[in-house]
Amino acid sequence: ANFHKKTAGLKILHKKAAERNPDEYYRAMATEVAGVPRARAESKMKHSAIVRLKEQDLRYATMRKVVDDRKVDKLRASLHGTLEAPQNEKTYLDGEPEDPPPQAEPKVKGVQKRLRRAYVRLDAAVDRKAASARTLAVLDAENKAMTAKGRKRKVKAAADGHPAVFKWKRERKK
Repeated sequence: ANFHKKTAGLKILHKKAAERNPDEYYRAMATEVAGVPRARAESKMKHSAIVRLKEQDLRYATMRKVVDDRKVDKLRASLHGTLEAPQNEKTYLDGEPEDPPPQAEPKVKGVQKRLRRAYVRLDAAVDRKAASARTLAVLDAENKAMTAKGRKRKVKAAADGHPAVFKWKRERKK
């Protein structure tokens, strides 16, 4: 029964889309789905609950940023060790160590491969670090806007991952 109800609704939507005039728009179009009025979404949560959730998000984003920062530092520190080929072959003749015969080509390829992989991992970690920093900035701005007291107005809207900018009205301290 539910399947047939959904297919009937989809047929209505397809028919509406085919007959739609792109130049007209009614507010009711945004509040109706397949001809059935959609209930207005009213927030059931209180402001304090929303603020608590935002603070949890902020704490998690801060923790992720710290983890990403440490990962980038660790990868950068390990990069200088990837340039040298591993020296784990030694030949002993008459009690004196002797270096193995030169086989530079396979080791150079291995070193280049390890170096390329290390830089790919570093680039991915740096991208994650930048993304977590942007997320933290957005969440911090949202948290400040929700918890700050006083009247505020939006100076600049959020765009390209940057948070919205607010300006608070100055109030004289009593």
